Amino acid sequence: MSEVKLRPQLGMFDAISTGMAAILGAGIFAVIAPAAGIAGPALLISLVIAAFVAFCNALSSTQLAAVFPRSGGTYEFGRHMLGPWAGYLAGWMFLAANTVGPGVSALVFGGYLHAVWSVIPARTAAVSAALIMTVLNAGGIKRSVGVTDIVVILSIVSLLAFVVIGLPHAHASNFSPFATGGIGGILRATGLLFFAYTGYSRIATLVEEVRNPRRTIPIATITALGTAVVLYLLVAITALSILGASGISKSSSPLESTMTTLASTAGIVIISAGALLTTFNEGLSDLLGVSRVAFAMEREADLPQGLAKLGKGQNPWRSVLFVGTISILIAAFAPLTIAIAVSSFGILLYYSVTNLSALKLANKQRMFPRWLAIAGLIGCLALAFSLAPKEIGIGLAIISIGIIFRVFRLATRRMKKSNIQ
Repeated sequence: MSEVKLRPQLGMFDAISTGMAAILGAGIFAVIAPAAGIAGPALLISLVIAAFVAFCNALSSTQLAAVFPRSGGTYEFGRHMLGPWAGYLAGWMFLAANTVGPGVSALVFGGYLHAVWSVIPARTAAVSAALIMTVLNAGGIKRSVGVTDIVVILSIVSLLAFVVIGLPHAHASNFSPFATGGIGGILRATGLLFFAYTGYSRIATLVEEVRNPRRTIPIATITALGTAVVLYLLVAITALSILGASGISKSSSPLESTMTTLASTAGIVIISAGALLTTFNEGLSDLLGVSRVAFAMEREADLPQGLAKLGKGQNPWRSVLFVGTISILIAAFAPLTIAIAVSSFGILLYYSVTNLSALKLANKQRMFPRWLAIAGLIGCLALAFSLAPKEIGIGLAIISIGIIFRVFRLATRRMKKSNIQ
């Protein structure tokens, strides 16, 4: 029986816009608030450190995707380079972290919509957004990416407008004192802000559906990540210079609050519309990527059978519905800050496996220097364990559940084989 595979459908622009959509979103619109409360204006340093670690991880992902052009990202890379258990744990943490991701995006969407239109409860808006994300993705990748291509352009325009409107009103005094949380605060804020960059691997996760992946994936990944870093720094500098770290940390919609402080009606409309479009778009992209990992794990029998069933247009709609249902539950019940931190912890451990896998590549397979993978590995582990103990504990509990689940599945399979014999 031939292996079930996905069809290449995405070109360079689709790949870049998918990566940009996955990066831009809840991170800059919401994570900046708790990060400001922890690190103060030094969150700018946290943004740069998180970007460097993300850059190292991205290059490890792209060269592995060129060697293993199969959907599943580090789940596939880890299985081939480190063994089935490493691949499984990477896939499990990706599912856990990125199933939270669309739910977080939906929560931020709900928060901004409530800020603009208070008659709509934030949770109701969040659940509705998660449901719509699921329906769009279940309809096929071309439909969801078609929406992404349009919205990512509007998202960039809204963030640039925020900077243009806000920077002329900057106050340098808002940057002093600078590192109010010390080195520990900078590291913890970096762990949170890493969530803002995690979408850069979305392109590698979709490798089976990208045309000419060896050329497309490195260019698209670096372009998407580089553009996001510049935008994040400009937006963070603008918000800090107007609200200050204290003002940002107290707001559930810090960019909208910045425009409100300036009494800019146009700014409020632009940034609110941008926040709604961008956070929705990020959730749409996150759901797309994580459903492909669920598809890959079922294909290798690491998840229950049936998730890899393809519908019209070679779309793994059952995987989409599985992940979408969990995202809806996150949107309905999860606290935002804890959800972000747990997602960051899981994705940092996931990329630790990515970098370990990249370290094992042969020299002829390597596209980038080995030291980048080493730096990425050290950065991921340091940031993961710089988060609050409660959040680390929840992350470790999720890993434990994954280990128990796989041990049970392996034992069940052995029993079935012995009964047949």
